[in-house]
Amino acid sequence: MKINSEKSKEIIISFAQDGNFRSTIPNIKIDERDIAQVCHAKLLGVTISQDLTWNKHVDNIVKKAGKRLYMLYQLKRAGITQKDLVSVYVSVVRPVLEYACPVWPTNFPQYLSDNIEVIQKRALKCIFPGLGYAEILRRVNLDTLNVRRDSICQQYFDKIKVGTHRLNYLLPDKRHIKYNVRQHTVYPLPVTRTNRFRNSFIPWALYNCQ
Repeated sequence: MKINSEKSKEIIISFAQDGNFRSTIPNIKIDERDIAQVCHAKLLGVTISQDLTWNKHVDNIVKKAGKRLYMLYQLKRAGITQKDLVSVYVSVVRPVLEYACPVWPTNFPQYLSDNIEVIQKRALKCIFPGLGYAEILRRVNLDTLNVRRDSICQQYFDKIKVGTHRLNYLLPDKRHIKYNVRQHTVYPLPVTRTNRFRNSFIPWALYNCQ
């Protein structure tokens, strides 16, 4: 594989409190060209940060989805029905907030979840002014984005459990239980020493989606 030095970025993943050591690490060179060291890098639409937090990624998707709300406001002014406006939100705005969500939502704090939820609240308030958020969700039969992310992760984990899935090898061997037990799980629960590892997708799914 030939690497394009102009389009390549170097990101140093570290959880150290003092990040000054990064300046002591020499730059990677490709074709005698220094590869720029960055704090954030976008990979297939997902923003990866050097400390593996999701603040920057959430900030990016919230800004992108927020810009698309302008289209919703314009369509409302043009007299589009509420039903069609909901369809536009579901098909154009919401996918931005859920893109690749099995990768990131299992490992971020509540305030980031709230930041994402604000976009859906703004969209639905635009369509149904004067109604409360919970009432609008019931009226249009929508879930909160937090509930939807859990559902999407569950569906993706169900796909991984199929033996032919390319990520199936990441799962531990299935348990063989001969007797009835109170808590029967198909896969053994992994031993996790850090919250970061436990909240990564596979361990999180083994604890929450079996």
